[in-house]
Amino acid sequence: MTTRSIPRADFAIVCGSANWGLRFPEDLDEPGVTVVEQDLEFDTPWGPSAEWKVLEIDGSRTSDGKARTVLTVFSHGWPLDRIDHEAHRRVFWLLQEAGVRKVIACSTAGSLNRAVFAGDFVIASDMLELTQTQHSLLPSRYHYDCSGKQLVCPTCASIMEATAKSLWSADARVFGPRSRMVAAHAWGPRLTSPAEVTAYRSLGADFINHSLAPEATLAREIGACFVNCAFITAAFENYFSPPEHKLLGVEEGALRNMKLAASRIALRAIATFDADGGCACSSLRSPMPEDYAGRR
Repeated sequence: MTTRSIPRADFAIVCGSANWGLRFPEDLDEPGVTVVEQDLEFDTPWGPSAEWKVLEIDGSRTSDGKARTVLTVFSHGWPLDRIDHEAHRRVFWLLQEAGVRKVIACSTAGSLNRAVFAGDFVIASDMLELTQTQHSLLPSRYHYDCSGKQLVCPTCASIMEATAKSLWSADARVFGPRSRMVAAHAWGPRLTSPAEVTAYRSLGADFINHSLAPEATLAREIGACFVNCAFITAAFENYFSPPEHKLLGVEEGALRNMKLAASRIALRAIATFDADGGCACSSLRSPMPEDYAGRR
């Protein structure tokens, strides 16, 4: 593992269970995508963050015709040897230091909605996280207000939807921004119980996983646009099946094909994003008056 200074980049892909079992992006052999550096480790105020790569996407594949540097990290930055929920904070601190403005987070999810099936591609429009993010990047409560509105960038989400519809299996569906999908959060690693599924569904959530909500919150805290790239591996009814039945509603061979497709969707979407914004995401982190902390 190589430790070095943090490279500059406008774009990042946070890999997750949607990419497990793949060497991302090498196994995709995606035209115009090159791994410039790999096996990188960076220091943060909360310890090291490992398993980073630096990618370059050739200008012939990007929306503005210019080459793009993209940072990627393995599996949300989670360590290989322990459970560590603080890893998200280390990852997004590094993205902040790198100057990242657009973030894609890849994952799988479980359905909380009877109408959303295993194999469907889901893009969140809102988040449900009752504890909010425990590991904040804000310097204190007195410097910034971070709005909970528009946690998912609508511009990036529309591009993600269009990209997914061009690549996702015709046997499944793509739920984009107009579907108003709500992603619930549970820290894990234990999977969701039947009672928890019922509770989250009653609160209005459509799917659930262990990473999207804290990543969306941290993206807001660094002023970056955020969108997820996710698909359903456990249908609603799978949570209520007998214990001897496996939770995953997708066969292993089909699961690998979905991971390959989702990984390709993430790469092509990040190449299509507008580098210059075109949304209100960065303005939703607003400075507080200096005298809130200064006069006491």
